[in-house]
Amino acid sequence: MYHYRYKAINEIGKYVSGKMSAENPADLATLLRASQLELVSFKEEKQASGSFLDKVNPRDLIMIFVHLEQLEKAGVSIIDSIHDLAETADSQKVRNLMHEIHESIKNGSLFSESLAKRPDIFSPTYIGLIAMGEKTGNLAAAFASIIEDIKWNTDIKRKTKKATTGPMFGLLMMFVVMGIMTTVVVPKVTAFLKTQEIDLPAVTVALIGFSDFMQNNWYFVVFSIPGFWMFIKILSQSDEIAVRVDDLKLKVPVIGSIINKIDAAKFCQFFSMTFKSGLGVLECLDASSGVIKNKAIKRSIIVVKQQVSDGQSLAKSISMTGYFPNLVVRMFKVGEESGNMESALQNIKFFYDREINDSIDKLVSMIQPTITLVMGGMIAWITIAVFGPIYGTFSKLN
Repeated sequence: MYHYRYKAINEIGKYVSGKMSAENPADLATLLRASQLELVSFKEEKQASGSFLDKVNPRDLIMIFVHLEQLEKAGVSIIDSIHDLAETADSQKVRNLMHEIHESIKNGSLFSESLAKRPDIFSPTYIGLIAMGEKTGNLAAAFASIIEDIKWNTDIKRKTKKATTGPMFGLLMMFVVMGIMTTVVVPKVTAFLKTQEIDLPAVTVALIGFSDFMQNNWYFVVFSIPGFWMFIKILSQSDEIAVRVDDLKLKVPVIGSIINKIDAAKFCQFFSMTFKSGLGVLECLDASSGVIKNKAIKRSIIVVKQQVSDGQSLAKSISMTGYFPNLVVRMFKVGEESGNMESALQNIKFFYDREINDSIDKLVSMIQPTITLVMGGMIAWITIAVFGPIYGTFSKLN
């Protein structure tokens, strides 16, 4: 798929310009003609499909699936619904995307197969739900499930961002203040102290050494944190290392618990939806593992699937992984014993919605005082180290 910037004439003879994705220039002309536009000129843009400029945001995805759900309930065919979106969507990115999918369906592909051509936008889990909806003839339910999941994910990201913005800003300000103090203010004061014939206390000597290090190695300090982050990212390209890193994330106090609860809630929600659609337990495990972000938990599902296929109960297999909370294991056991798996698992999401919010609030309540204490300690150190010797010098004057 290529990206073009085009100029065309509409049906009243007015020049219009825009961007569109197409397989080739002839395909571009066909897509424009379907919109009552006649291609005049075009220029290929050097960007890959799925780049930042081409990517739709969660709000766009919600709009797409809400539109499709409503028209599906009204009895409109999926190809007509997509064509309607391609013509009326406010976002040019959405119109381009819908044109691609519309052409793919016209060429004989299923809707789910057309979405699978854009894995940068549509996750395998969503594609799997839509494929099941196509088989069962219940696409509206698949769309509703996807809408609910996108909203839930967006809400979690919004709450997490809101909760971490304040502490991150405080941390940044702490580094800025410390950088200015140790590279600008402290050197000027210590230059005066060195000229005095006095014995400097250990705290002052330590501060002078720290200030000298910051002045001589500031570039190392500035680039060490992003450098370490990039190093971890590169190492994480190895599946084995990525699993170990994600396993370590789960052991971090509070943060690990939040990650665990989010993945557990999403896994249970999708297992419930796929089980309701008529899939077997093994197929549900396959489909639901796709929503798990943590690679260590995702790998454990492979073990669960193998144990279940060997005849072990699902609840016991999940319990043996050590990754899922007791509540999840208990609900799976209740679902197996009662035969009402869907209802048992659906309760987990509602319970964890509140738990996740409480955990995020707890994390913020821990971070903010910690940053304040560290900043206060650093300022106290500088104050004592600098003004202690100065006060001692003045006290010796007549």
